[in-house]
Amino acid sequence: MSRVNSVTTNPVYRDDELIRSLVERYHTPLYVFDEATIRQNCRDLKSAIEYPNTRIRYACKALTLGAVLRIILSEGLWIDASSLNEVHRAICAGASPQQIYYTGEGATADVYAHLVSKGILINCTSLDQIRLLGRVGGTKCSIRVNPGEGNGETNKTNTGGPSSKHGIYYTELDEAIALASDNGTLINGIHSHIGSGTDLAAWLRIKDKTLALARRLPDLEIVNLGGGLPVVYDDQADDAMPLQAWGSALSKSMQQFSREFGREIELQIEPGRYVVASSGILLAQTQAVKSTAEEEAATGYNFVIVNTGLNHNIRPTLYGAYHPIRFVPLHGGPRDVARDYVVAGYLCESGDVFTVGRDGHTLKPRCLPEVQVGDLMVMAGVGAYSHSMKSEYNSMNLPASVLIDASGTPKVIERRGTIHDIMRRELEAYNEGVG
Repeated sequence: MSRVNSVTTNPVYRDDELIRSLVERYHTPLYVFDEATIRQNCRDLKSAIEYPNTRIRYACKALTLGAVLRIILSEGLWIDASSLNEVHRAICAGASPQQIYYTGEGATADVYAHLVSKGILINCTSLDQIRLLGRVGGTKCSIRVNPGEGNGETNKTNTGGPSSKHGIYYTELDEAIALASDNGTLINGIHSHIGSGTDLAAWLRIKDKTLALARRLPDLEIVNLGGGLPVVYDDQADDAMPLQAWGSALSKSMQQFSREFGREIELQIEPGRYVVASSGILLAQTQAVKSTAEEEAATGYNFVIVNTGLNHNIRPTLYGAYHPIRFVPLHGGPRDVARDYVVAGYLCESGDVFTVGRDGHTLKPRCLPEVQVGDLMVMAGVGAYSHSMKSEYNSMNLPASVLIDASGTPKVIERRGTIHDIMRRELEAYNEGVG
């Protein structure tokens, strides 16, 4: 039976003494990532797929810290990049150009020319990108196909179907093939990805649609089925991916497909969130506890204000995402009295609230032991799309990032931001040409 990838299994999340020591040493707010969790997630994926010609790529937009990329590369995963800077960061972390697969919705001639010169495979997501690649002299490419349907936790994480901007719509496949042929560009790969939080049935349905489209590509070498594997954030509500059943189904399909195609085709997948989501926690400190009165047409709430916000984890506001939250008393043991609390951030922004419904703004209080000023908030599941989407809104300094390495030793992998960091680019602009 495969391990369930739940964000609450991160050992750091439940370790009160470690949390207190990290806060004392590195202060708050603070991102903390666990190396052992990342490595275990990589190994679970590798062990689930028996098809021998399989390449797992990490969708590095989920978390692009160099220290994390080095861990993932050392586990044998390659890289899926969405921008030129992600390509540069992957190479700085030790990836070779041949280990990088580039999928970007936007494209310029300069970027494509650079990628072609490095031998990085480009995954074209539009007919215009195929045209552009031909103009810069690209001799081969993969194509991202929108299979006509999507699947995800919300519309904002759904990356297939008529309402999605992603990919070449499947009805335009013949035009894509003709364009590439006219350009002298060989299409050696096909890619589809339908959303984050995709369940097994949807995965297998889109796998079949993608393989049917792939049969129309005579130069095919790669079938990339994307990512979107679900991660359990809410142990009471979320369903895990049955990883062994998923891997077994993919393996059998690819074996049969390769036999029918007449040669072995490489299977690729590109999980991001599945690899890193459960590895990260966000630590903050309670700065205020206050209440609003119940009025005739409105409910009153107890608010806990912590020194972090949507600038360090935008997922609740953006996606209505659920993150487990607990509080560690700075001193003493747990408290017996429990109350319903809305956990909110420190920004001058009404939507800066962590405990919300799926719409991203309806308040959803959590029943928690009594919270007092100074208590430490511990938020799980921030390894993916929290750090990578952080901002300096309200001119707030960015948190430091700490890695708990394989030996259990914490080390800083990214320093805390400063006011100089916030102002540096504009100061350099003001001084431009002054001598």
